This record gives sequence, C-alpha cells and structure tokens, in this order.
Amino acid sequence: MLIPTTNYGFVFCRKLGTVGAAVIAVGGVLAGVQSFTDPLGKVPGIRELRESTVFSVLVVYIGLTLLLGAWWRIGALIHRPDGPSWRELAGSAVWWGAPLTLLGPVFSGDVYSYIAQGAMTVVGIDAYRYGPAAMGGPLNLNVPPIWQDTPAPYGPVFLDLAGSVTRVTGELTWPGVVGMRVLAIVGVGMLVWSVPRIARYCGVEPNAALWLGVLNPLVLLHLVADAHNDSLMLGLMSVGLVLVIERHPVPGCALIAFAGLVKAPGGLAIAFVVPIWARYLKGRLRWGRAGLGAVSVAGATVVAATALADTGYGWVHALNTPTRAHTWLSITTDLGSLTGYVGEWLGLTTVDAAMHAWWTVGLGAAACVFVELWRRSPQIGPVAALGLSLGALVMLGPVVHPWYLLWAIVPLAMSGSATVRRWVAVLSVALVVFVLPGGVQPGIPALTGAVMGTGAVLVGFVVLTGLGRRQFLAPLVIGGGGGNVAVPDLRWLRPVGSTASATVALEPVAAPSGESGRIRPATQGH
Repeated sequence: MLIPTTNYGFVFCRKLGTVGAAVIAVGGVLAGVQSFTDPLGKVPGIRELRESTVFSVLVVYIGLTLLLGAWWRIGALIHRPDGPSWRELAGSAVWWGAPLTLLGPVFSGDVYSYIAQGAMTVVGIDAYRYGPAAMGGPLNLNVPPIWQDTPAPYGPVFLDLAGSVTRVTGELTWPGVVGMRVLAIVGVGMLVWSVPRIARYCGVEPNAALWLGVLNPLVLLHLVADAHNDSLMLGLMSVGLVLVIERHPVPGCALIAFAGLVKAPGGLAIAFVVPIWARYLKGRLRWGRAGLGAVSVAGATVVAATALADTGYGWVHALNTPTRAHTWLSITTDLGSLTGYVGEWLGLTTVDAAMHAWWTVGLGAAACVFVELWRRSPQIGPVAALGLSLGALVMLGPVVHPWYLLWAIVPLAMSGSATVRRWVAVLSVALVVFVLPGGVQPGIPALTGAVMGTGAVLVGFVVLTGLGRRQFLAPLVIGGGGGNVAVPDLRWLRPVGSTASATVALEPVAAPSGESGRIRPATQGH
C-alpha cells in the first residue's frame, strides 16, 4: 500500500529527519571518531559491532539517506502557499540537531584538537608555537598523530572560547565535546537569525534560504555533530553583514573582524562590506572612504582583541597548519601529487615541491577571482560575490574538507541566483553522501555498507511513497529567487524624496519573482 503523496508533507518530513538523525547518532557510536577514554567501547556488544565496518557504515548511511530525503522533500514544500514557516523550519533544525549533540563526533575528530588547544591556553602553553603533545595528559591522547606537534591555525578569539570550555570541563573529554558543541550551536543560532534577513534584502525567499543555508544536512552533521568552529565564523560573519546592511557598519565590521579571529576566511567579508557601506555615504570617493572605515574598524578590533587575549599574532604564521593533511577533494593537491610523481620519475622535482607550486598557483588564481568579484560586486550583489569568492578560495586552495564548502554555501543560499542555489543543493547532497564516517578506513567494506544503507532507504522511499522523478527532484524545478520580499538596491536605491546624490536609505520594496542576488531599487515615496 502506497503512502499518498499529499500526506508526504512537512510534519512527516520533520519526523523522518529526526529518525534519520537519531540513526546517524547510533551509527556514530559504531563508526564515529571515538575518544581514547570512550566508555561505550567497554559495553558488551558495541565493541563487537564496531569491528564490522560494513554494519557500522550501513547504519550511518541509513540515517544519512533518511535525513537527506526529509530535507530534500521539505525543499519542495517551501514555495507552496501552505509551506512551512520560519518557526517550523527553525524547529526542525532543533529536532534534527538534538540527537547529534550528546554523543561523540561522527565524521571528524577536530573537536578533540580544539579541546586540547583550549586547555593549552589555560595552563599557559603557547598554542601558536607548540602542538598538544607539549601539554601531555588525557586530552592530548585524543588528538591524531598528524596534529600532535602542529600549532593552532585559529584566531585568539576562538582559543579564548575553547579555553573557557576547558576551564569548566577540565580533563574530561565528553563534557569538553558537549561544551564545544554549545559554541557551535550558538553559531548556528546566529545563522537562523541572520540568514533570512540577508536573503530578504537580496531578493531570495527567506524560508528557502533558511532551508538551504541552515537546515542543510552539512550544517547539522559538520557544524553541530562535529562541532567545527566554522559555525562561529559563519554566524559572526552573517550577523555582521546584517548590521552593515541595516546601517550599523561599525559594529557590523567589528563582528566580521571577530569572525576572522575565529577562523581567518571569515575576515574576507570585510572587503564586501565596502560596496554596501559606500551606498550610505554622500559625495565623492565613497568607495575609498567606506574602505578606509571598514579596514580601520576591523584593524582596531583585531589589535584590541589580540591585546586582550595576550596571545600575539602567531596564528598568522600557523595558517598553513591544515596543509599537513592532504585531502583528495583539493584540485591543486591532486594536480601537485600527479605532476610530482611524474616529476620524480623523470628526476625533475619532488612531490612536495610540485604540490607547493600548485598551491601557490591555486591561491594566486583565487586571489584574482576575489579581486574581480569584488570589482563586480555592485552588479553581482555583494553577498553573492562573497560566497563565490569563498567558494573559489576553497576549491583552489590546498585543503578542502566538506564543511569548508559551507563558507560559500551559506552566503549563496541567501543571495545566489535560482540556478546557483539549485546546484548548491545538489552539491550539498553529494558532499553528505561521499564522506565516510571518521572512525572507519576507506575501502570495499565501507563502500559496501554505504551502498547497502543508501540503496535500502531509496528503495523504501519509492515503494512506500510512489514518488516519481518529478516529485523527487522538486527543489530543482521549484523556487526561483525573488517573490514579494524586501529588497533595497545597492546600486540604484535612493532615499525617499531625494536626489541621486543623497544618502542611501535601505527601504524595503517588492522584488519581481525570479530575480535575486542584487538589491533592487526602491519606489520613490514608499
């Protein structure tokens, strides 16, 4: 008996996603990144189940597929007249995230490094000069060997926050993980508040932006479950952009600077504040004056925060720490490996030298893309240009992790064109599916478990719901930009009843359906 498609609605999807998240949490106990002091490893039955890679991965992928199916279907409901509200979508994020908050990380053990680095700041060890091995103790045991002797590449704001967590949790691993998750959830909360607001200004339906930029399984799995500090970076950056758009550029730039002091890429948003701030100013040289103001506020914030943290600027020299791990998603790393092996065979170069050469080329190309997008930001839209710039930095950079793509996905979710956002949705699904749990080794057993888990759920969807291709791919066909949303235009907006040279007022107007990204002109007298 088929479940009628009309009943395959929001409430059902929310429950389905919650079940999927709970199954992922169970699978994380088996295939996730376990701590050295994990008490569950001593529970009868769990140790034996962990030895079966096929079964462990199968459980995780059953949960992943349920969660993805629920999320994808909600995307098809967003644009209906009776579609879910902001409150319902935010509530779904809570329901889906809750099962992932109380257990260990599933896909990455970076949170263990965060805890160790926070503890180092508490005991007075310079985390920008030494790795966790210099501290010793139980927290050090959870850090992978590759990161034992590497300095922290994070800013002083994040290290201070991590230190605050370890002051409370001490040398206890699980409470430390939960504490770091609290910080990550604060970042996600900032996104819940800011993403719909920025989307409205950029001509994107706010609930569609919330669905793609916050309810996205990548956010739940990597920012909530794995507690990555990218959550705080993105949250601070997005709130800062809201403040700048709403004519509070000084606190907005300060928050964006704080985002960069959590993780450096967040600070790049300062460049795209300039075209927004310039539209508030009168007279000539508005871009130059806005740029000077943005850089001055950000610079003063960095200097003051660094002085208060008393950590110095060693994190700038440690920004290359992530390159110790060679990731297959990095195009420049792959090209460097390939040409390096050929060069070694020919006696011309080494793999390491070739990779560094390709990394330099990639970062140079990313810088060129950044400058061009910044120059064209009045036409593209500053927020969309920021998302594309961060996407170029990730894809052309030396290290690519799935959660790094969120640097681009979040801004593009609230500002990109309908076509861009469709591809962002597809990319999100691919990144969820193609990344194995962090506690298992890639290989035939893991691949078998992933295929079996995904296949079982997909077959169940088709059999029980009777969903065809049209219904399943609905988010790719439905949901252009625009709609009746409030959108001030950064290029042409003029204050009510004023001349073209006057100060810009961000008055909301209705944007024509199908247009998004740029901020549109206000009607005189609105």
